[in-house]
Amino acid sequence: MKVFKKIMNAVAAVENVILVVSTLLILVLTVGNVFSRKVIHRSWSFTEELVVAVFVLITLMAAALACREGELVNLSLVTDRLPEKLKKPSVILTTVLCIIFTAILFWFGMEKVITQLENGKRTFVLNWPEWIFWSFVPIGSGCMILHFIEYCLDYCTGNLKKEDK
Repeated sequence: MKVFKKIMNAVAAVENVILVVSTLLILVLTVGNVFSRKVIHRSWSFTEELVVAVFVLITLMAAALACREGELVNLSLVTDRLPEKLKKPSVILTTVLCIIFTAILFWFGMEKVITQLENGKRTFVLNWPEWIFWSFVPIGSGCMILHFIEYCLDYCTGNLKKEDK
């Protein structure tokens, strides 16, 4: 369990770095494009394409980190009112359902990546392979699955702080 926790801490650290770098990238591109349009009257046509794709990555990485804290696992309105003996089974059930949904997201994301690789489709403005941007979906959903499992194990083994439960 300790090795798994170390691996998950490393995954979370990488996700945090991705979030920071991606957010800074969006900030620089958006501000730079606005500045370019207002001052030199030239738009950076690639910014919309890149910002939308990076925003998908940010959304999935943030959701994965939320899974780590159990934020996407439970509906506390319901689970907080359950008797103590039903709380653990409810967390396990919701975790299994969330993993199933996220696995479906992973599956369709991978299908899209494979299709884009086979077709050789490229983006309109940057002319980059589209599979690069579509790969954010299976990467993010894979991280979410890992964090769902991590949270459930922590919850079931009692490794969560009291305020986390």
